[in-house]
Amino acid sequence: MCFSPSLLNTAIVAALAVSPGAFASASTDNLPAVTAIERFTVQGDLRQQNAAQLAGSLSVATEQDLARQSVQHLDELLNQFANVNYSAGASRGRFIQVRGIGERSEFVDTINPSVGILIDGIDYSGLGISGISDIAQFEVFRGPEATRFGANALAGMLNLITNGPTDSAEGKASLTLANYDSYQLAGQFSNAINSQWGYSLSLEQQVSDGFIKNTHLNRDDTNNIDEFTGRFKLAFQPGDDLKLQLISHVVDQDNGYDAFSLDRDRTTLSDQPGQDKLRSKALALQADYRGLTFARLQGQLSWLDADMDYGFDEDWSHVGLHPDEYSTTDRYLRDREQLTLDYRLVSNDAGRLGASDWVLGVYAASKEFDLTRQFWNWDLWQADTFASALSRSNLALYTELSTPLFEQLTLVSGLRLERYEDEYADSSANQINNSDTMWGAKLSLNYQPSPQALIYLLASRGYKAGGVNGDALAKAADDNLNELLTKASFAPETLYNAEFGVKGTALDQSLVTRVAAFYMWRQDMQVKGWLNPDSGPQFAGFIDNAGSGRNYGIEIENRLQLHPQFTLMLSASWLKTKLGNYVTLDGDDFSGREQAQAPRFSYNLAADWYLSDALTFNVGLQGKDAFYYSDGHNQRSSRYELLNLRLSYQLQQWQLALWSRNALDQDVGVRGFYFGNDPRDGYEPHLYEQFAEPRRVGLSASYQF
Repeated sequence: MCFSPSLLNTAIVAALAVSPGAFASASTDNLPAVTAIERFTVQGDLRQQNAAQLAGSLSVATEQDLARQSVQHLDELLNQFANVNYSAGASRGRFIQVRGIGERSEFVDTINPSVGILIDGIDYSGLGISGISDIAQFEVFRGPEATRFGANALAGMLNLITNGPTDSAEGKASLTLANYDSYQLAGQFSNAINSQWGYSLSLEQQVSDGFIKNTHLNRDDTNNIDEFTGRFKLAFQPGDDLKLQLISHVVDQDNGYDAFSLDRDRTTLSDQPGQDKLRSKALALQADYRGLTFARLQGQLSWLDADMDYGFDEDWSHVGLHPDEYSTTDRYLRDREQLTLDYRLVSNDAGRLGASDWVLGVYAASKEFDLTRQFWNWDLWQADTFASALSRSNLALYTELSTPLFEQLTLVSGLRLERYEDEYADSSANQINNSDTMWGAKLSLNYQPSPQALIYLLASRGYKAGGVNGDALAKAADDNLNELLTKASFAPETLYNAEFGVKGTALDQSLVTRVAAFYMWRQDMQVKGWLNPDSGPQFAGFIDNAGSGRNYGIEIENRLQLHPQFTLMLSASWLKTKLGNYVTLDGDDFSGREQAQAPRFSYNLAADWYLSDALTFNVGLQGKDAFYYSDGHNQRSSRYELLNLRLSYQLQQWQLALWSRNALDQDVGVRGFYFGNDPRDGYEPHLYEQFAEPRRVGLSASYQF
């Protein structure tokens, strides 16, 4: 599958053809309410505005989109979006890539993610997402979003907003049963206490044995899922001008981790299966004040504390497998505490003829990262411990100005200046202080030929912070690893983006089409490097700066109401990437090769067929091209197609659904390593892959009141 200029031209013509009178003859009087294509208001941008009027490539999903594919976790949801990928290396997909840019793992060294995650405005970047049953809206920003989100949005941002308080009592309870001894139990309730106070509560428990069979232990639950998520919101409106909201999150994840197999399938031989645990709690206070004559004051103060316990059986086998065996484990205990503040003034001039609309904001954050690693030290030939502490503070000022040039033409400009300071210390007596001042910007020219169409030209600049390679420093004392002294730290990365886009919506919303073409330049590109000096089980990991990189492509999204009972949705992307000048410490030259986790194409084709007022059939086909697993070796994933099916029946307040995800039972690789780890073949290098879920079949029931 590939995209040509003719396809881009067709999409642009289709978008421009959407005028106020388009599809005016299509009757919607008898359409089921759920078929209407909503006018989404983007919550994550500096100004709340319609998605069709926002310059930039953006996708929005709601609870309906989750139900269509029977989504239970972020992993399944991300497959719906063009040019979005993820990697696991843990019990869940935790690391996100947008347009081929993003991290694939985090071991010893603390990383600044290229694609961040916000839940109700709280920064969960690097932690992943657990429960999503209470989703109100999920937004995927593609491309540099430094002006809005700062250093965590080099390539994009995932923004999730959960359901909040309501004016009257509303609730929902749901239960899902599925194969692999899986169940999901969720409930939400919201209400108003009086005219000033309201609240919402959401609880979710998800349990599964996982999709791995450990033949040595004769268990099928060593890669299990056991996750609890609780969210509470309390809203207070003391007057017409002020709204306050207190948000509380709790996550208790007690998952197993036993995903990699020496036989390169879904059967493992581990005698010491690992774990992937997370205990986190978060609080946020949001304020919205409209009492100023010239501007609206919006802000959030948030706190998060997270304890993680991640570890695995390093040999993936058991004692007695082979005379040349080894038996070790690797464990990472992480503590993270952060305090963030983000306040801004949004002018009251929006919508006033000829007036400029402006935003002025300040952001500050303090983050503490503590690591204790328990591992086998091959140099000392004994169990060892490595500890590190990183203290990072960020301070940023940002502004955005929207200036009408003509009646249909607007210039939007934004700038963000951000300073970060790091204090690093570890048990190897390393103490390093790093600091830098970074800047991001955007400039877009927006032309609206009609209220239903937008054509934009966008230029933007993003950034991410540098850091310290603690793993490399800890192992540099070894005579064989002196070359790691040159990798003590790594520099910030910068990304430049040029983008052209067209968006169009029919007056009756029977057609929505969006297309974006982009070209991105990466400077001081951060890549993950490994040194394996003796071809044994000891690896030294570090983050390196390649010279540059190129990422360019096309993203297309369409929703079409073909018939009052039939809706078709298509999203697709084509992506081309290129590494700059990059030669590894082992001497491998990857200059000019495609970047890791960057599939050439991806697509999502879905249809809603309303067989009757009560019966609905949903079908979805998702595909992704093969991609390189790493920037340090040439092993690739396999191309795949996923078929998802769902048949639901609505009976007043009840809904029953029979569904299947990955109905064709495809093996989908979500993480890959290339090295030797099997003593039975003399530690011959192989591609070892972690796979996503196989065929899933389930039954869901929900009651809404």
